[in-house]
Amino acid sequence: MRTYPFLAALLALGAAPALADPATPKSPCDGVYLSAAALSDYRFDGLSESNRSPTWQVTGYCYRNDGYFVGTTLTGVNFEDTPRTPLEADWYGGRQFQWDGAKVTLEAFYAWFPVKRAPGPSYDIFEPQAEVSRSFKRLTLGALAGWETDISGGGQEWHMKASAAYALTSWLSVNGHAGRFFAASGGDHDHDHWDIGAIAKWRRLSLDARYGGTDLPFAECYYTRWCEPGASASVTWRILP
Repeated sequence: MRTYPFLAALLALGAAPALADPATPKSPCDGVYLSAAALSDYRFDGLSESNRSPTWQVTGYCYRNDGYFVGTTLTGVNFEDTPRTPLEADWYGGRQFQWDGAKVTLEAFYAWFPVKRAPGPSYDIFEPQAEVSRSFKRLTLGALAGWETDISGGGQEWHMKASAAYALTSWLSVNGHAGRFFAASGGDHDHDHWDIGAIAKWRRLSLDARYGGTDLPFAECYYTRWCEPGASASVTWRILP
């Protein structure tokens, strides 16, 4: 089994209060979120990782009142490789806090493909990132900056992304993202990604419908249609809390 130091450190930090006083055991989590979703297409920063086909996703994370969190998202993928890689496991952890009226999130993100057996470099991605968002009544604006390290063999690159969301009602909102990858080294290319959509919520269900893609040409997208713009939708069932 592979071990991720940043994840182990965050789990240890979360468990510290419980270990400090054995007489009064305390859960390392102040809250737990768990959901399951059905996706018409799994798009990650504009690129389809399910071959523009339906797939599934499960998300679970632990959060604390002091802002620390750690979690994972498991998603079915299809890269048309041989043998096929069927699973992506995203691990992440960090801390969220308030600063001068804004919400700041510092996070370490690791995309892991645990059953990848096809020849060639790893698909894994490690990206430390920082995100700042601020709400103005119904409008929320955000900006993210990340550094993608050279794990998969593609190279190193900066990732910048802006987001905007507007709450039309208590159950319906519209949002969009626009980002750019700046290649620093290796075989990757500068490229843009974007999406725009709407989210409707009813009790524990949420429906997300959007349209998005990238500007990568056919030859720079593994000779596939994964980077072309397209529509996608997902239905998510919130299990916890």
